[in-house]
Amino acid sequence: MFDLIILTDPRFQGGTTASVMTDLAAFSAAGLSVGVYLVRSQGFFRPEDRPHPGLEQIADLEGVTLCQDGSELAAAVALFHHPMIFHHPVLNPAPVRAERSFIVTHAPLFDGHGAMSFDPFRVASHLRTQFGVRPVWAPISGLCRTQYRSLAPFLPLSAENWPNSFDIRDWRPSRPKMSGPVLTIGRHSRPHAEKWPDHGPDISASLPSSDTVRVRVMGADRPHLRERGVDIAGWDIVPFGGETPVAFLDSLDVFSYFHSASYVEAYGRTVAEAMLMTCRCLLPASLRPTFGPHALYGRPADVPAMLDHIRTHKEAHQAASARARAHIEAEVSTQTIIARFQRLRQADPTLTRRGGVAVAPLTALRKLIGVRRRSHRRRAETP
Repeated sequence: MFDLIILTDPRFQGGTTASVMTDLAAFSAAGLSVGVYLVRSQGFFRPEDRPHPGLEQIADLEGVTLCQDGSELAAAVALFHHPMIFHHPVLNPAPVRAERSFIVTHAPLFDGHGAMSFDPFRVASHLRTQFGVRPVWAPISGLCRTQYRSLAPFLPLSAENWPNSFDIRDWRPSRPKMSGPVLTIGRHSRPHAEKWPDHGPDISASLPSSDTVRVRVMGADRPHLRERGVDIAGWDIVPFGGETPVAFLDSLDVFSYFHSASYVEAYGRTVAEAMLMTCRCLLPASLRPTFGPHALYGRPADVPAMLDHIRTHKEAHQAASARARAHIEAEVSTQTIIARFQRLRQADPTLTRRGGVAVAPLTALRKLIGVRRRSHRRRAETP
């Protein structure tokens, strides 16, 4: 009987695995017993995808047990990480007995064009038939909560979010930001097209190199940028993983992150990292439900004006960046995990739409019908 069971696919290379590993370290340090069950999902990863190398370290954590396929899993709480890996039946189901079960929503329900990304009721059905649980949905952000709440009261949501966590002892800026005559602006992400604006002029506007603005990026596809006419001659481009995120973000004053119109950030782990390093963050309005008043919001074309305002009001923006760090620290620090875990297991789920929804109930129903029609069509076309 564990205090907690975590179920995830080991092939996630980004924020999902990073948050799971940070959570595990915090649970271990607090003396909780944790079982980890690695599921083998279908239809989400590519055949060449391999397990995240960091997961090899979990067996070294005190109180953490890597459970074998088919084990009977019993715990006070079960956390299923990422709904998309349960959209199809997994290859290694296992019986789970838990007082409370949650599915952590590392994926948005709607994409950037408004279409429903997957069928949450199909996910819940697979968890019920393959694991024997009826999960409550635990949003990882304000954006996710607003989206999933569109299907209330049919999707029960946890009373509070379960955001990505950070050991903030590792995230300490070594220099004051926005203090010199030249501002360093940049971003880091996987070098995937969806992580960048769709059009070259928007990419250039979001990272405007000049005599007073230096551009540094980590994780950029140079051919992709050149094909879109982006002049990267003055950019300092670091390969993805070429520096630690802490070192890279500590070199920036301003973090400018805009992405494809078709993409939705379920949380925005890189943004939280930048805020912890006291970078001033410039973001699309879609991330306002997650980061609230702790960033500047607009379009890529607004970035030059934002930089002018930062340059002429440095002290105000330095104070705003300090508040942003304090907010992220209070929300995601590993020191808050145990208290949040206790609240998660004790609080009743919520079924209300109060607080705002991404789309109206009838619209959500139409989108659900749409995703089911697309799924049926794909199955019909598959030999």
